[in-house]
Amino acid sequence: MPSSRPTWCAALAAGCVFTAPLAEARFGRSSESTPEDARASESRDPRPHDASPVRTEPRAPAPTPRAEPPAIRPRRGLIVPRAGWVPGAAFVAAYQRHRYYPARQEQPEEEESSTYLVRLGLEGQSAKQGRALGFHFGLEEERWGIATRLGGLSLKAEDDAVGRDRLYLADVHVTYAAAVSQRGRLRIETGLAAVRAPDATFVGPSLAMSFERCLLGALDLEGKIQWVPLPHLQVDGQIGLALHLGALTLRGGWRGLYLDDRGRVDRVVHKDGIGGPFAGVGLSF
Repeated sequence: MPSSRPTWCAALAAGCVFTAPLAEARFGRSSESTPEDARASESRDPRPHDASPVRTEPRAPAPTPRAEPPAIRPRRGLIVPRAGWVPGAAFVAAYQRHRYYPARQEQPEEEESSTYLVRLGLEGQSAKQGRALGFHFGLEEERWGIATRLGGLSLKAEDDAVGRDRLYLADVHVTYAAAVSQRGRLRIETGLAAVRAPDATFVGPSLAMSFERCLLGALDLEGKIQWVPLPHLQVDGQIGLALHLGALTLRGGWRGLYLDDRGRVDRVVHKDGIGGPFAGVGLSF
């Protein structure tokens, strides 16, 4: 019909106008692809599209890769087993291989100071029974040491006879400081002791104990007791003060000595003893 042809034409033109944006597709892209796929495709294919104008602007230079800091190498060689050596220890081995170990600085060796103490001295004693003179020497470290003493006695003869009897004494000890502090020390001593009389000589084991205690500044209190149980009996003890003046030492105090031969000479027991003040001088370094 003549009247219906313009109507159909108008309807066809209106359909083309309203449906064109919905059916629009870019050239060269499938209509089923999404904008995200398009962006992914453009990122994968950086070449210009055949139908798009070529860019005349120069491309920005690609960023230079960031220089990684050089790996810190161990300053000292480390022997670390690989992961294959120790089953199940791959993580520990890798960690130890890349761990930083600073080099240990070698410290100069300090010269060890001498801890030895050398003491020597001379002592004299005067009493009613007679006189005594003695010399002593000692070498000691922090705990262990040695001590020796030589002495002589000049005693009045028995029964008020004219003349004097002379006795010679000697002992050597190994000493051990059982207690040590900045203010003093306590020693235990053991060794041998000998006495030479006019008609016999006795040698036997000896036990002793000595101590030193600082009282005030350079003033010390010193003491010693010695016991020889056999073959004769000997008890020797002394106590006194010592004043240290640098390497020089001044001593003074009281000493007592008792001797008993137990009748081993002529089956008659002979006893001698001396007791009284003593004084001495010594060196220590």
